[in-house]
Amino acid sequence: TGFLATPLLLPTLADAGYVDLAFDLLFQDTPPSWLTMVERGATTVWENWEGIDAEGRAHDSLNHYSKGAVVSFLYTHVAGIRLLDDHPGYRHFRVQPVPGHRLQWVDAYHDSPYGRISSAWSIADDRFELRVVVPPGTSADVVLPDGSHHEQGAGSAVYSCPFRG
Repeated sequence: TGFLATPLLLPTLADAGYVDLAFDLLFQDTPPSWLTMVERGATTVWENWEGIDAEGRAHDSLNHYSKGAVVSFLYTHVAGIRLLDDHPGYRHFRVQPVPGHRLQWVDAYHDSPYGRISSAWSIADDRFELRVVVPPGTSADVVLPDGSHHEQGAGSAVYSCPFRG
């Protein structure tokens, strides 16, 4: 997909209703895939899917941004911490996690100009539970997988809803 499309691939699939396909691509462990790199010992993301051949020779850069841009999907969709176009700098933001692919929990944070934003969720006994921390002077629109919306001011809150993955 290259520099321009890789950051958009998984979010676009998820936003278009193909959440399962986005997670299938993220967790694919056969070549070509991000997890193939990990299985071959990578500690960075390679420029070329092949990266290191059977003889241990490197092909192109072994520390490359292009395919690594997929990490934004983990923050914006899996953890759900989303910058809103009409509220620059995270003064007001959305937390809208998209659970999938057998993930049972996520714990992530973003250090915004106003302080730390935190999203931690778990699934147990057909319940989705989300803990959100909103920094002082900001607010969040919290959207749960069941579609319910909650406005949250500064501080910590816990939300839950039924969940059948």
